[in-house]
Amino acid sequence: MTPRPAPSLWLLGLASSLSPFGMIVVVPTLAALAERYAVGQGQAQFLIATYLFGLGVGQPLAGALSDRHGRRPVILAGFALFTVASLACTVAASFPALLACRVLQALGVSVGTVGSRAIVRDTNDALGAVRALSWIGAAMGIAPVVGPLIGGFLSAWAGPQSVFAASAVLGFVVTIAMSLRLTETRQAAPASTGLQHWTTSYGQLLGSRVFMGYTLMYAFMQGCFFAFLAVAAVVFNDHLGIGEARFGAIWGAMGLVYVAGAAGGARLTSRIGMRRILLAATAMIVISGGSLLLDVAASGVTLAGLLTPLTLLMFAAGIQTPLSVAGAVNCRPDIAGTAAGLSSSMALVLSGSFSIMAGYLYSGDFLPVAILIAASSAMAGVTYWLTR
Repeated sequence: MTPRPAPSLWLLGLASSLSPFGMIVVVPTLAALAERYAVGQGQAQFLIATYLFGLGVGQPLAGALSDRHGRRPVILAGFALFTVASLACTVAASFPALLACRVLQALGVSVGTVGSRAIVRDTNDALGAVRALSWIGAAMGIAPVVGPLIGGFLSAWAGPQSVFAASAVLGFVVTIAMSLRLTETRQAAPASTGLQHWTTSYGQLLGSRVFMGYTLMYAFMQGCFFAFLAVAAVVFNDHLGIGEARFGAIWGAMGLVYVAGAAGGARLTSRIGMRRILLAATAMIVISGGSLLLDVAASGVTLAGLLTPLTLLMFAAGIQTPLSVAGAVNCRPDIAGTAAGLSSSMALVLSGSFSIMAGYLYSGDFLPVAILIAASSAMAGVTYWLTR
């Protein structure tokens, strides 16, 4: 079958951005939702955990289904599920019901990131996929910036349930846009599509040094951020006297740095080459993690000692993310959906574990968390050599 044009990058970027938006838009409403459903703050955090669980399960499933049935039907069904589940969240009568709807939200929206990556690989060569994913990554970087702002405004204006209504509206818009603009990009169905084919594909990917190298590189880089974010608000408040509002503004600025890195990486990759720019970005990640540890060990927690390495880390992450994602998908273009789903799910689970470890290690002293961040950045450097 002749390859068909993919939808525009802005539409793929919007589809990919809906996944992080659906997670982070809830963050400013957690206290209000805890009060509404008469649960503790700790229980309210399950609204994030269940969403991540849904993504972890949904992404490899979405990838495998898109290889079997095509990108278009799986993407449309996924976003339709996200839209309906978001509406269900707005009327959930109990906290367990809300948690169940959050899982369904994540299962549905998981098609966005995985499907977009597979579509990019279907319609581009290896270098073209890197450039396209860089621009999509830049669009995704906006979600963590605008998500908390939108969530906070809507919660104050119309109540915490309104953030789910906003997600439903966006899901509906993406579903309609995809139905109008998305043609099938998968060029041919696999010769075998049964359970044996799926397990064989997973086994081949897990046994691939290059696939695992790119996946682990992405996971350890993300692990730096998960470890920091698990304790960031408390650290900024207790050590620096910076409240949640100012911290939100600072983190929003970091999101813009990520966008700048992704946009810059898209331009530099075609000029310098993928391997060189990937090596440079990986080196920056290792340096940023090490300098953060040295600053904290020598001077304790200072604003400059945190922001300088974190800014470098965020910029390098914007460059490295599309390169590592493209590397994993390019490894097996014939099963691009399965590769994208498995890689994304594995990275999510591994990087998310750093958040758990950081929460366990932090007891008022940021140094153990700084060690964890430095170790994660160092592992991102080690895994670079697996991709050669």
